[in-house]
Amino acid sequence: MVDAMTWGRRCAIVCGSIVAAACQDNVSTHFPPGLEPLEDNAAPVPPGGPASEELMLVSSDGEHKWVHGRGFIQVAPVLVWAATKDPEHVVADCDTSRHLATVGVEPEYEFGFQMHYEVDDIVNVAWDELWRYGTIEGVVEAPELAIIRYQKVYGSDFISNLEGSVIVLATDVPDRTELELIEHLTALGGNVDDMKRTMQHRFDTLSAVVHGRDIPACP
Repeated sequence: MVDAMTWGRRCAIVCGSIVAAACQDNVSTHFPPGLEPLEDNAAPVPPGGPASEELMLVSSDGEHKWVHGRGFIQVAPVLVWAATKDPEHVVADCDTSRHLATVGVEPEYEFGFQMHYEVDDIVNVAWDELWRYGTIEGVVEAPELAIIRYQKVYGSDFISNLEGSVIVLATDVPDRTELELIEHLTALGGNVDDMKRTMQHRFDTLSAVVHGRDIPACP
């Protein structure tokens, strides 16, 4: 499910600040199969507030690693949503050696691609991920809530589980978008610091692209 803070902001968008207190009905959002959120996002709002463009990250290390991220980008959701549909804007290239995206492998979804990764190390590792996109509320040209789900579907058994989600959410400011990112990893290699670096780079890349800047180097 989308977290309670997110639902509260969406309620204010729908009802308006004057009558928000009366917007107390319980509602459910239908997520198509393959596009369900992983879980509530535990990352807080950045210290600079929604008007800032910074990503807050929280994580847990151990056998089953996870990272949650939350940040705001000061453009309309349609621009962020469009930017995510270029695989080069969401690729995990900070700690991989090569990648190749194949677009349109699952035509039942609004958009999607298969990403093949290779890592050159003491033992070379390769795997494939499927990325699935869907506008849940609003329309593609004006999304209010849209989601990306991705997961490893084939490759080295060094990676038992790799999955993630990206939620693009409208706010009460038309030219402001909230991003919620989650990633899970169970693997022999990889660590939380690498996961956080990749998530930060995705956020920084999307922010740069929608503002007309060059894609930054990995942090």
